[in-house]
Amino acid sequence: MHARRRAYRLRAFIPGLSEHHRLEAMVGPLGFWAELQRYHLELLQRNGLQPQHTLLDIGCGPLQGGIAFINFLEAGRYVGFDIDPVRIDAAHGQIARHRLSIKKPRAVVSSTFGDHELSGQMFDFMWASQILYYFKDDAMNHLLDMIRRRLNPGGRFLADTFPPDHYEFHHPEYPGRYVLHTLDSLSTLAAPHGLKVRCLGVIGDYGYPRRLSLRTNPLFEITHA
Repeated sequence: MHARRRAYRLRAFIPGLSEHHRLEAMVGPLGFWAELQRYHLELLQRNGLQPQHTLLDIGCGPLQGGIAFINFLEAGRYVGFDIDPVRIDAAHGQIARHRLSIKKPRAVVSSTFGDHELSGQMFDFMWASQILYYFKDDAMNHLLDMIRRRLNPGGRFLADTFPPDHYEFHHPEYPGRYVLHTLDSLSTLAAPHGLKVRCLGVIGDYGYPRRLSLRTNPLFEITHA
């Protein structure tokens, strides 16, 4: 699995690769771009996203879900950030290619969960797809503090992470690289920030392709307590 992921990243830099395959290679797996784009929007819609809402897309990458979000939301309602400037450059290219500048989306590079880029902006929804398992307690506390400050009253933060039986926790290729987050562990971290956590099932229930192994990732909701 990890060999395939490294191959996806390397393919993103192969000269002559088509733009579509370059974008797919940035996020993987290959051949599922359209299905995963539909999944991102379906999951948020089924959890209440409406065109007038504001959305922060955390780890937005080259806008696999972002293009669907920008199309769906009213102008000025989408912000995405990613730590990788290459992916944000690709995101800007996507916005131009799909002629979505009129929707006034923002895609920015940030390594601080937007602390230095988003000023005092608040959001109705936040979405973090398949990245929480990289965050140890210090990073999670930084993220939770951002959620506390930037999530509107009644807003929802949604994110998935690896389940406890994920192969990396039993046969790790890189021990310590991934972090197991559970309802209990997230609730313990969230409580001092005045936040509460619920599990909303698994992402396979929200349109994630059933042919992909990560369909059993649990989906968590974080809201103001």
